[in-house]
Formats: sequence, C-alpha cells, structure tokens
Amino acid sequence: MNKVSLTSLDPRVQKQAAAAEQNLKGNPQYAMELASGLLARNPGCVEIRRLLRRAQKAALGTGGSVLGGFLGGLIGGPNLKLAESDPAAAMLDAEARLAKKPGDVGAHRQLAAAAAKLGLWDTAAFAHEEIAELSPKDPEPAVAAANAHIEDKAYDTALAYVDLKLKAFPGNGGLMEAMRKASVAKTMAKGNWEGNEDFRSKLKDSEEATRLEQASRVMTDAASAQEVIAGLARQIESDTENVNLYREIVRQFTVIGDFDSAIAWLQRGRQTPLGRGDAALERQEHELGLRRYAARVKALRDAGDAAGADALAAEEAEFRLAGALAAVERYPNDYNYRHELGQLLLARGRLDEAIQQLQIAQRNPKLRQSALLGLGRALLAGRKHDLAIEQLQLAKSELAVMNDLKKEVIYALGGAFEAAGKAKEAIDEYKVIYTADASYRDVAAKINAFYDKQAS
Repeated sequence: MNKVSLTSLDPRVQKQAAAAEQNLKGNPQYAMELASGLLARNPGCVEIRRLLRRAQKAALGTGGSVLGGFLGGLIGGPNLKLAESDPAAAMLDAEARLAKKPGDVGAHRQLAAAAAKLGLWDTAAFAHEEIAELSPKDPEPAVAAANAHIEDKAYDTALAYVDLKLKAFPGNGGLMEAMRKASVAKTMAKGNWEGNEDFRSKLKDSEEATRLEQASRVMTDAASAQEVIAGLARQIESDTENVNLYREIVRQFTVIGDFDSAIAWLQRGRQTPLGRGDAALERQEHELGLRRYAARVKALRDAGDAAGADALAAEEAEFRLAGALAAVERYPNDYNYRHELGQLLLARGRLDEAIQQLQIAQRNPKLRQSALLGLGRALLAGRKHDLAIEQLQLAKSELAVMNDLKKEVIYALGGAFEAAGKAKEAIDEYKVIYTADASYRDVAAKINAFYDKQAS
C-alpha cells in the first residue's frame, strides 16, 4: 500500500471528494458514504481519510449512535497483533469500528499502528491527532503525532503541530524533543547534509573549528549561512545545553529570513538550564514572532490578498498585546513593559487599563514625558478634557527642547483645548509649533484658517 495525494488521483475521484466536502453540512450521511467508497479504493490517501472522519463526526458525533457506542465498547482496545501480522486488514478493521463510533480510541490506535507498519506515516500522524483530540489532557498522543509527522518528513507540519500543542502542555519534554528532532531534520534537509560524507569528515578536521569560530561575523550570503547552520546543528546534537549555540543558529536563521526555524530553535534553547531564566531570549522570541507576522502580512499584500493581510495583521496585534500582558505579569517592575502595554491598550480603546499602566510607567524618568502624552491621549479619548489638558501641560513644561516628542505633546494639547471648546488656547498651542516647524502635520492649515477667519 503506497501513500498517495488527492491531487494525484483521477479527476473523477477528486470531483467525488469535492462533492462529499460540499455535503458535509447539508447531508453528512451521504458525504460519509461517498468518502467511505473513495477510501476503500484509495486507502493510501490521508486526505480522503480525513474527509471521511469529518463526515462521520458530522453524522454520528464523536461518540456515534447508541448502537455504535455499545459495539465500540464491546470491541475494546486496539488489536495490535493484527496490526503487526496483517496491517492492511487491521486498517480495514479499524475503519469498520470508526464507522460505528468515530470516538473509538482503540480503533484509532490500531489504525496508527497498522499505518506505521506500512510506512503510511501521514495516516499514522492523523490517527494520533484524533486520539489527542479525544484525550485533551494527555500529551502522549500529541507527541506521537509529531513524531509520525517527522517520520513522514513533514517537518514544517511537525513544528506547527508542536507549537500548537505546547500551548496546552508548556515545557513538555516529549514535545520539546520532537521540536528539536524536526528542527534538526529540516535544517539537514535544506542543506542536503544528510549522508554527505565529505561534510561529515570536515567536521572532524581541525579547520572546522576555525570555520565555526568565524560564524560569529554577520552572514549576508544565504548559502554561507546554511553551511554555518548545518555545522551548528551538528554541534547542538552533541552539546544540547549550550545556549550560545542556540543563539548563533537563531541568528543565522534570522539572517536568511527563516523565522519559523529561528523561533523553533530559540524555543529549544529556552529549555536549557541557562535559557529558562534568560529574559533576553524571551524578548527575542516575541520579537521574532512579530517579524514573522510582518513578513507574512507583506507577502499577502504583495500577492494582492488584502483581506488575508488585514486578518493576519489583526492577529499580529493580538499577539503583540498578549506578549505585552505576559511580560508585565512576569516582570511587574519593568517600566518599559508597562509603557508598551499602556500604549497597546490605548490603541484598542481600553482606556482605564491603559491609564493604569501609563501612570506606573511614568515613574521611570526616561519614559515620563512619553507616558504623560499617552495619559493625555487616553483621558482625551475618555472625554475627560480638563484632566487631559493637565497631563499634557505637565509634559510640555518638562520638555525643554522642541524635539519630535514635544511637538507631539503640544499638538495633542491643542487638540485637547479644541475638544474642550477653547479655540483661543488651542490656536496658541498650534502657533508654538508653527513658529518652530510650519511643516508639522496640519498645523499650517490650522494657522492659515485662523487668520483667514480673522480677516473676513
């Protein structure tokens, strides 16, 4: 039995699969019958098997019918002997059980074991994923699914799945080991280093030490970076707790713009004894996540997918906020994190929360005037005009030089006076900016409108 993709099958089969997909909601029983027939003829196609499972769940639920649940209970656990002696028959038997009860964990285990025996690692991974969904408090099925994806050489899929499951099981050793294996395998596959005896011999040469020592310089050539990455990956395999090696391989992946790999290796590095308490690595992981979002948003915009780009940008904003919240919770006395969180909360209109964070942030002398500006904007957005004016006047008085920040403060102060119905005080503030920088925002237009009105 060979692994096949849906797109490689006869177009008529693809049309039937599409028909089953379309009937999932309206007529799941019919979708189940269609998908079941397709799977019987194409047992090596995991896409069809996934489609069948969705149809079964839609028609029967995860527990199945009353009769199905009763029969599933009688059948019991997996028949591992059959999976070992006749895996093809074991797969058919497992599917017969799942047709009665899609939530039969024993049948999923039998399917996984039989598929692995046949080398159908994508099907084995799918079966383990189903078990993981049915056993949400047990990390082992998720670990098994990740390892099956690695056996299938689907390294990106494995990394994405581990990343998802680590949110439910943070720091789980099995998942972290799967992440390491997938990251190393992906690195090796990219550089075609597996089986390269010439490269292996180079690692033993004294010249290798010199070459890897030179890896500390900034690499701008992608091919050179990949060569260094391969060497670092080999070193990490034999020195798994050396956090400096992780720092360097992350840097190299960042140079070539492979943020997925950079984050995967960084997360692994943060599990080392020295990496666990390293705030810089924690911050770097968040920053790399933001750079990954930015790259993906740009790619979608370049491809003309404005809706997709906007949706991902909104997801990025939530990611940024979640990171700031986590940072403040972990480092409550770090005013930089307080300031950042306050600005993000202000941007989302969560004014009272923003005010609280910015009030704390202003305790840092370096952040004080910027925090006062944020407070003024938050109070103005909440229509507390007098309080906003008070904060902005205080910020203005503390800024001696007419720099960009002071212009922002004065402009916001003018806006606060305008909102409070104090036009004369507002124009006086705009004049201060105009005499220093007439090109700032729309200050010239405001000043010209004021004098035109006086002249008329």
